[in-house]
Amino acid sequence: MNTRIQRMKNKLMNSRPCITAERLVLETEAYQKFAGDAVPIFRAKVVNYIMEHMTTLIMDDELIVGTPTNQYRGANLHPEFQSSSWYISDIDEFPVRGTDPYDISPEDRTLILENLKYWEGKSMEDLSKTALPAHIREACQDDIITVGLRNGVSGETLCDHENLLRVGIRGYMEECQANIDRTAGTCREDQAKIDFWNACIIQCRGLITYAHRMAGEARRQADTCPDPKRKAELLAIAENCQVVPENPPQTFYQALQLVWFVHVYFHIEVCTTACGFGRFDQYMWPFYEKDVLIDKTLTREQALELLECFYLKSCEVFEVRDKWYARSFAGYPMWEILIVGGQTPDGRDATNELSYLCLDAADELQTTQPVLAVRVWSGTPEPLIRKGCQMIQEGQANPGFFNDDTAMKMAMGKGCTLEEARDWTIVGCIQPGPGGGGTDGSPDAGYVNMGKMLEFVLHNGVDPVTGKLMGLQTGDPRDFKDIEDFKNALKTQILHHYNLVRTGYNIMQSIHMLRYPVIFAGMVTKGCVENGRSVQEGGAKYSTAGLYITGAANLADSIVAIEKCVFEDHDFTMDELIRALDKNFEGEERMRQLLLNKPAKFGNDDPHADGVYREMMHFIADNVQTWHDARGGYYSFNIHSQTTNVSHGAVCGATPDGRLAKEPLCDNASPMMGRDVKGPTATVKSVASQGQADFHDGALFNLRFDPHGVAGEKGLQSIEGVIKTFFANGGEHIQINVVDDETLRAAQRKPEDYRGLMVRVAGYMAYFTELDKDAQDSIIYRTTHLKRV
Repeated sequence: MNTRIQRMKNKLMNSRPCITAERLVLETEAYQKFAGDAVPIFRAKVVNYIMEHMTTLIMDDELIVGTPTNQYRGANLHPEFQSSSWYISDIDEFPVRGTDPYDISPEDRTLILENLKYWEGKSMEDLSKTALPAHIREACQDDIITVGLRNGVSGETLCDHENLLRVGIRGYMEECQANIDRTAGTCREDQAKIDFWNACIIQCRGLITYAHRMAGEARRQADTCPDPKRKAELLAIAENCQVVPENPPQTFYQALQLVWFVHVYFHIEVCTTACGFGRFDQYMWPFYEKDVLIDKTLTREQALELLECFYLKSCEVFEVRDKWYARSFAGYPMWEILIVGGQTPDGRDATNELSYLCLDAADELQTTQPVLAVRVWSGTPEPLIRKGCQMIQEGQANPGFFNDDTAMKMAMGKGCTLEEARDWTIVGCIQPGPGGGGTDGSPDAGYVNMGKMLEFVLHNGVDPVTGKLMGLQTGDPRDFKDIEDFKNALKTQILHHYNLVRTGYNIMQSIHMLRYPVIFAGMVTKGCVENGRSVQEGGAKYSTAGLYITGAANLADSIVAIEKCVFEDHDFTMDELIRALDKNFEGEERMRQLLLNKPAKFGNDDPHADGVYREMMHFIADNVQTWHDARGGYYSFNIHSQTTNVSHGAVCGATPDGRLAKEPLCDNASPMMGRDVKGPTATVKSVASQGQADFHDGALFNLRFDPHGVAGEKGLQSIEGVIKTFFANGGEHIQINVVDDETLRAAQRKPEDYRGLMVRVAGYMAYFTELDKDAQDSIIYRTTHLKRV
């Protein structure tokens, strides 16, 4: 990387995120100033007011500008969504907490506390405490389930980048005004649409105003800049900000700036995450091709520098999370996914020179954002796959790989055309959505803790940790005649708890529709302007909501263990097993070792263990994917847990698979850590054998190699071979860490020496030393394949 990028990278690595007060102060003023307007108009005016008054920050060296706060790597507070109560109670803990700490200056601390007085009891999170039925609230408090939207926004925005670059923000304003002009407004539905379109126009003005203010700030800095080179750069920034995002970009540089302005606006408007960059190498290609290859007004090296500046900006957005969410989604994840490769809508290979440049930029920078995703199909050029594998081999944990064939089937399961399926993109962290910028994938509707489902069946609905009757009474398990009785009881418990999540989430969605429509992010999602409705109201062309799972492999391994040791071989009775579990195997280590070693385990290409896993996952998917959410969209099933497996495992006692009390549950769709012992090929075959195409939101698979086992050309071929085997067997997504236990343990002991060590956590990357010890240990516990003996 050049000296500019090196300076910017050093700045990133030597800074900590901070919480700032500016947005909170401006929002508090705006809420009092504009109260009384229709909800969409009111919310638009609030955001517009923030954009008119927030600091225009242009920092040394940067070529792409725009920040969500008034400080470098600043994080906003969003008290309309998140409760002021934990903001206040945690304010002095943020700088010192073990997971995702934030600095707060004394001045900001004072302003935050003063302004939060206005917000007491006014947030979405506060409202949820009375809106949700008591049993659902209690199930959430006990980590049996989670219900989304209680303190966050509805919608993971994957906007219509192509249209934005084609018409600019002014084009959206003109479309909204034309819709208003031809709508009579003679009924409630028409008036609601007119309010939405007017709100879109107001928020467009806010972003344009902000861009023009940035142009003014660039000119002001240029006027006093003694360095002729930097002066010219500032004037170019000013020119860009005067053109975009209001108007369509004319150059690659302007196109990058437009995309960044739009994305930074998402994070000013609401406390959002997973606003991905989509098929970046496709929508940016015409600008790159024109400037670099045709007109030759930009060199490849200059384009790379601009792209790296863009990547570094993506490291400046954050969502402040409470202690539970910080632990369950550890490492400041924002899931800003950038996709390369794959197919065109008409079925040709989509790889181009920019695809490689995107990987080169990530290779040089090695930052946690954006997260690179390589789409692979039969027509993918070998050099693209090999480049990604080389990055993995070097221990970068980036990119992840996605199977086009399986992802297309998942996208088509959401109702799209073949052309839209070929153009699929990631909405969230690994969830394939129909392409074209018209898919809204609401953030996780909720998780169900499989450790608790096992405990409820074994204790006839009672939670043995709390002693409360929290599950269904499915009968005394000592009376079960065979494993089918046990599985049927589990299925009853599991479906009941997913239904609790659905009920809670539909309640929260309905409240968001009426009180918290997201205007700008909706406007740039295809379908919303046409329909005159926000994404919260089902305005997007495709609407889905994800239902997720923690402990899938523990569930399957426990079923197989009980089948083998209780019902088939009669090694012990159900009563003896339950009593051993209740005392965490104290005095029963022989039984525990029998459970760990005798029954087959998922992850070893064992047909029976894999078949039980498949049966249970398909039972869930086949049921929940027929359910509608409150907007009329469908629920989609996904096997992933992020780091919720740590927090959910912490509330579970010992389980029949031999896991001890409070230990983490399995990692996402991967086998339980340490149990896939027959090599990487067997592991990927097990995970791929699940018929993943039927899980419409995908399955997140982590794999780890020892660096010595994949060294050199042979090792590179091994990595590529494992990926191809996984895809040939139907797997959707695989992400690989190449790091040994010794390095990870050393990073725990001396974090200052390993600041740049990146790992794949779930659908995102994190710096290992920024994770708390529980999350670090969960990664260390993953099986290290091809390890030296």
